[in-house]
Amino acid sequence: MKCKVILNNGKAGGFFTANGELNIGRDGFGIFYDLDGDKCFLRYSNGEIVQERRGSVPMLMRFKQGQETSCTLGMGAASGSFPVYTDRIQIKNDAKSVEVKLNYTCGGENVTLEITAKER
Repeated sequence: MKCKVILNNGKAGGFFTANGELNIGRDGFGIFYDLDGDKCFLRYSNGEIVQERRGSVPMLMRFKQGQETSCTLGMGAASGSFPVYTDRIQIKNDAKSVEVKLNYTCGGENVTLEITAKER
């Protein structure tokens, strides 16, 4: 379904909106959207969130509550990765919306990211 996507990291300049597509299934969901000309998606399945951005600087982040995963920036020889520790994942959803709240540590910085997708 077509949706409005809201991303908020709680910092100045850290609030973004985009139009996108929300697909809710029996085992999880996917949110697909464009941001600053890049193709982005966020998938949730089996207790794991994968956030990917394809464009000028590709990025792939994985989140699993209570575990260390990774963030990879770039592609091929021009890529690098660093650890991400996810303190908490909160998911609320119904047939027409999804709310995700992530608390994680990346590069020594504690981050809270809220992502909402609601039917337009």
